[in-house]
Amino acid sequence: MQWDGIRRVIWAKNFDEMEIIGTQHFSVAVPIKADPEFKAMIMAAGITHSAGNISIDYTLKRYRDEFLERFDSSRTCPPGCIKELLLIIRGHAVELAGNLSAIDTPPNPKPGLVAAMNALIRLQSTFHATVQLIVNGLSIEAEAVIRQGLEQVAWSLSVMDESSHDCVKNTKANASIPSLKRLFPGSGVIYGLLSDSAHLAPRTHGRFVTLTEDKITITIRDPNDCAAPAFFLLLLLDAYSCVTQTLLNSCGSAELPGIECSSLIEKYKTVLPENTENLYKKWRLKST
Repeated sequence: MQWDGIRRVIWAKNFDEMEIIGTQHFSVAVPIKADPEFKAMIMAAGITHSAGNISIDYTLKRYRDEFLERFDSSRTCPPGCIKELLLIIRGHAVELAGNLSAIDTPPNPKPGLVAAMNALIRLQSTFHATVQLIVNGLSIEAEAVIRQGLEQVAWSLSVMDESSHDCVKNTKANASIPSLKRLFPGSGVIYGLLSDSAHLAPRTHGRFVTLTEDKITITIRDPNDCAAPAFFLLLLLDAYSCVTQTLLNSCGSAELPGIECSSLIEKYKTVLPENTENLYKKWRLKST
C-alpha cells in the first residue's frame, strides 16, 4: 500500500513536538526546539517563494533580527509557561511507555497482565494527542481525550490480575473508575469534571458561549483556556505513573523513579487553575 501525505507527516515527527510558523500565504511545521536561526531561514525561504522570487538573501538580511526575536525560546516557551509543563508531562509519559516496553514479562503471563501492559504502552498516544489539542486551543476536546485516558488507566488496573480471557473482555473501561479510587480517592470527582467536557454539559457552556446584547458567540478555539486541561493531564500522568509501577511490581521489575506531580503543581501554580490545590487534595487525599 502506498503511503499518503498523512502517514508521511506522522512518520516524520509527532505533531506535539512541532511548531507551526509562516504567514497568511504559507505554513511550515518545524521542531519546537529547532535553532532560531534555522526557523528564520525557513521563514525567509517561504516568504521568498510566496513572492515568486528565488533568492532568500534579501528577505533574510532585512528580517533576520525580527525573525530571531520572534523565535527566541525565551519568548516562545519561557520558563514556567504552560507549553513547558506540557512538554515535561509528555516526556514523562513517553519514558513510562518505554520502560514498559523494555521489561521481560514472566513465563505464561496472565491474560489480564498482557492486556493491561498493551493498553498502558498505547497510552502514550493519548498524551501526544492531548498536548496537540491544548496548544491548538481546543481545551474542551482535550479534556474529553484525557477522560478516555483515565478510563484506560483504570481498566488496566482492573484487569491486570485477571486469569480469565472472558473477564478481561467483559470488563468495561467506563465502569473501571471505582477501581482507581484505591490509589486516588478523588478520581470520581475528576472523572465527573472531565465528563462535563466530554458531554458538553450545560455548566461547561460558559467556557465557549458569550452573550452580548442579542448576539451569541461560540468560540471554537481559545488558546487562553489551557490551564484546566494542563492540570487534568498532570493528574492523568500521576495515575499513569502509579498504575505502571503497580504492573511492574507484579512482574518483579525494578522500582521506577517517582514523578513528583505535587512539585510540578507547585512550580507551575501561577499558570494552573486557581482551584488546583483543592482539586489535587481531593484527588490524592479525600475520599469521595
